[in-house]
Amino acid sequence: MHRSPAALSRQFSDEQRNAFRELYKQQGHRVWNAEKDIDWSQESIIPDEKREAWLRMINVFYGLEFMGLDTIQVMMSRATHKLRDPNLNLYLAAQCHDEARHTYVLDKYLTITDGHGRLSRLERSLINRFGNMASIGLYRAENWLTSTLFSENFAALFLQRASELPDCDPLAKQIFRNILRDEVRHVNFLHTILPELIGNLSPIGRRYIWQSQLLLVTTVSIGLRRIRQDSADIGLDIDDFKDTITDNLDAQFRDAGIDDFLHASSYRRIIDRFI
Repeated sequence: MHRSPAALSRQFSDEQRNAFRELYKQQGHRVWNAEKDIDWSQESIIPDEKREAWLRMINVFYGLEFMGLDTIQVMMSRATHKLRDPNLNLYLAAQCHDEARHTYVLDKYLTITDGHGRLSRLERSLINRFGNMASIGLYRAENWLTSTLFSENFAALFLQRASELPDCDPLAKQIFRNILRDEVRHVNFLHTILPELIGNLSPIGRRYIWQSQLLLVTTVSIGLRRIRQDSADIGLDIDDFKDTITDNLDAQFRDAGIDDFLHASSYRRIIDRFI
């Protein structure tokens, strides 16, 4: 017997389903064009003494965005099959479009600046491991979406801090400001879906996800240690970054109603251990 999409839907509330649909509509109204909304004719201006450090940092960010695009393409089918809500399908398709646009503009920026190829084999391995941790093992949909809350906050803070640098490349600043418009929407989605997902996990499932998150944060912390000097060279204060990311995550966990499950203080202890 044929079953409608509504009949297949997981028991999300009407409010949650409407929120997924509204976020999809927002993406349609606010989507920016990778060619038209960035002035690619603007000269890239990177101080000579900061050039190598800057391009390595952008390579790291590009690698994370590329990994994010690859992961969402893998996980969309798993998440939509498990959660079975047509409104969720709409939203995830829109977010995949966002990730593709982010990857495209960063690749184009690195091509224009002759900036590709600044990462070591270890740094590339850490980025790939981050993606694997978010999308393999048990409870894949829950683990991926929980991991995404960390990665979206991390990306948004980097973009904000880099944009505020007094000698930030004006071409890069255009790119960062446009990407930030999308990151806010992605975090709002996670605030909508994570309480439902976490609330339906068994105690074993919750412990599994928590341990996975600690491993993920450890991997990120090792990566941050690798670029600490580059951060200092371009003017980013890594200690301020650590303070702000953990404060932001603490607020995010409370706002999403999952602070009884995820603890920013534990993240901070791991970050402090490695950096």
